[in-house]
Amino acid sequence: MNLFESLVEKTKQWRENNYHSDEFPAISEILLYNKEDGKLRFLREPQFRALEVYWYLRIVQKTPDFLTLYKTLFPRKSDFRKALSIHTNQEITDMIENEEDYLEKIKTDDEFVKRNKLESLKESLDLDYPSYILALAMGAGKTILIGTIIATEFAMSIEYPDANFMKNALVFAPGTTIIEALKEIADIPFNKILPSRLYRPFMANIKLTYTKSGEKDIPVEQGGSFNLIVTNTEKIMLRKIRKNANQTSLEFEEKEKQEQLYSNLRLQKISSLPNLGIFSDEAHHTYGQKLGEELKRVRSTINYLHEKKEIICVVNTTGTPYYKSQTLKDVVFWYGIAEGIQDNILKSLENGIRSYSISRDNNSIKEMIADIIQHFWDKYGGIKTVDGCKSKIAFYFPTEEALKDARPFIDTSLVQVGQPSTIVLKNTQTSSKQEIDDFNALNDPNSLYRVMLLVGKGTEGWNCPSLFATALIRKISGANNFLLQASTRCLRQIANNKLNATIYLDGQNVQTLDNELKETYGSSLVELNAKKADMVTQRLFITKAEMPKLLIKKIIEKVVLVENKKVNVILSLPDETNEELISINTYNPNTVSDGKVLYQTAEGSKTLEVDSAIDVYAASILIAENYYLDSFEILKKLKNLYSEEIPTSHLIKLFDQVESQVCNYKITTEEVEEALAIIRLNNIDGNSNFQIDDKGRLFTEIRYTKGNDINFLSKEKTENNNGNFGFHYTPYNFDSNPEKDFYINLLNMINEKPEDVEDIYFTGALTDPNKTDFYFEYKGKDEQYHNYFPDFIIRKKSKGKKDGKFYIVEIKAESERDDAIDGENGMKKLKLTELENLNKNRFKYEIVFVPGSTVPSDKYKNIKEFLNKE
Repeated sequence: MNLFESLVEKTKQWRENNYHSDEFPAISEILLYNKEDGKLRFLREPQFRALEVYWYLRIVQKTPDFLTLYKTLFPRKSDFRKALSIHTNQEITDMIENEEDYLEKIKTDDEFVKRNKLESLKESLDLDYPSYILALAMGAGKTILIGTIIATEFAMSIEYPDANFMKNALVFAPGTTIIEALKEIADIPFNKILPSRLYRPFMANIKLTYTKSGEKDIPVEQGGSFNLIVTNTEKIMLRKIRKNANQTSLEFEEKEKQEQLYSNLRLQKISSLPNLGIFSDEAHHTYGQKLGEELKRVRSTINYLHEKKEIICVVNTTGTPYYKSQTLKDVVFWYGIAEGIQDNILKSLENGIRSYSISRDNNSIKEMIADIIQHFWDKYGGIKTVDGCKSKIAFYFPTEEALKDARPFIDTSLVQVGQPSTIVLKNTQTSSKQEIDDFNALNDPNSLYRVMLLVGKGTEGWNCPSLFATALIRKISGANNFLLQASTRCLRQIANNKLNATIYLDGQNVQTLDNELKETYGSSLVELNAKKADMVTQRLFITKAEMPKLLIKKIIEKVVLVENKKVNVILSLPDETNEELISINTYNPNTVSDGKVLYQTAEGSKTLEVDSAIDVYAASILIAENYYLDSFEILKKLKNLYSEEIPTSHLIKLFDQVESQVCNYKITTEEVEEALAIIRLNNIDGNSNFQIDDKGRLFTEIRYTKGNDINFLSKEKTENNNGNFGFHYTPYNFDSNPEKDFYINLLNMINEKPEDVEDIYFTGALTDPNKTDFYFEYKGKDEQYHNYFPDFIIRKKSKGKKDGKFYIVEIKAESERDDAIDGENGMKKLKLTELENLNKNRFKYEIVFVPGSTVPSDKYKNIKEFLNKE
């Protein structure tokens, strides 16, 4: 059992005891506050689980160092050695009785360590201060986790000033991301992490700062408290300066003295700070886990600080628990890629790695490219992100020549799926400035490019959420796990996405990817989050709680059981059916004990026969109980067919036989009238579906990428609305300019002649079925039912006893007119047209197709006729 697995169980027990601590009861208050009615206020589940483990180590285990922690959790020597991955061979067996001897040998004998593959253990044993690694897959929010830990440490220190809690924190951010990390921490809603009595003094005391280039000092008070300092290793690391070829010896010596002075001044200031905790964000953030000299310099710096003033502990966050395929032994929490996919932080790769075993001739390459383009457009052609960016695919080539050879085949294949070659963008070492600018603007919804052709570009640091697929169709080799970096660019999840990602590979690349996944299965994905977007939380306030419901007639189907007289059930031996499927090379990523990562899936391969069976007696009871039959009668009939066991593949067919004889169902239809609430204030239990602020206002919250509120519109900032129309909540969170433009024009139109209009509502963004009844079910291409939330409702006033008529409007881009789901003959339109025919003279439905960013005036013709009609 690994350390992090043991800690999961220990922390669970502590949680079930409500995080009890006689000495520090405030920790229970903090952790319980983070969950309200079982739901987290702010943190994601993996962040909160990591926070729990951290505080279990701090409070219950008293912040143990590496060896103390292992000896406590693994008291048996055999379990202790197993947890540390010390596999017994003759060399180790000879010294196994004296535990201290072989641990000391690991610390001092590098050849012994190398022979027995104990490098990662040696790294941990060399530390003489508590150091923990929290390993979370990309996208889980490691920087926010660090900010949360620091906030809770500072709060505990304020509550218990004489206890051993952090009063200062130093955060090492990766590379040049200091400002981004500082902003991300500063934007954390700490009021959702700390109870109000702890939140107020925390906010009054905390001081955020960072190390600026060129400044010799850090702007914090000598010996001060509650400083959160964000830096990178270069700013304060103990390191040697390399001489530039153009520097004279005198210049170099002066530069070296200056740099050493700056580093020493910064280190002296930091070392004066009491109760210091150190955090290393993305501790192993390079592909291939190149720790080496960098790690040594970082640890030398930390060791220096620890010698000057004892460090509380060091917390490292990373995306992988591995170092050179060995588990890092100081990993106390591990949230992996499988969990990230399961929790929708990453796109799934299930059956998503497709390889092509082909010859090297041009015809084979042409056919492979044609298949990739066709498969991509069939699967992702109509997919967009919530901000309107169209789905994309990136082709990676080893050389410019390989790209040049493949380009004609790509252009031809695009024509075959109805796409112009103008959607192709090249980015290589020889690209023009315009091509580079276009590549950097791919996240703009107005970008036309959907197929990227790349040589040595588009790897670490490239963040393109609309990228759904990557293709590596020529053998690629490169240092630093290039294949893994390139292929996994498409894994970053986007909102409301249900599709998996796809990686297309030349067969020669499959083994390389498998090897790289083995070594860096977790950390290879971390780089996808290198440019983490700033997220903003927005409250949407309900301004019209009581609105008339919309009455709509619907046809519902009912399955009715027709009573039958007792029948004599006849059973026969089911036919054997062995369908042979075309074999395809589709792979699934997985991590299992044999070390293999890529497994060929059963998709498209021959059906495997499973030898599972059920006892004939058990089968007779199952059938009899399900259909209220005599089990002895069924047993006799089954024994006529089988001796002792029934293959499980036969059981469902036997059920079908019984079903067809004893059950007679008929489907009836019934017309019903439903009253649809535009806002559902309460659930079926009478509890509010919305939160209430301190002013008594109802609200719900949304999160969006900073800058994506460009189309939001608030009631307060809207002019010419004397009739107080619309804004049943505010702001309206339109996700496109045409929606916003349509609404503003509609508002102006109605205010000119308001007497016949009850109200208008934007309903396309409130897509939680718990909060509204105004949505419709339609059957998609996958034969599954999906919810459809139209964009707008225009409601006329009631005439006498008759309810007011209403007009439903959907805004779509002109390019979607032929879409199978959203088009003018799409599945959504068919469903609403069916309802429209059933509700004659009650409502109308229209899709307004918009060619640009605004809605042309002629698109309002039908709406004007509806408003003017008596």
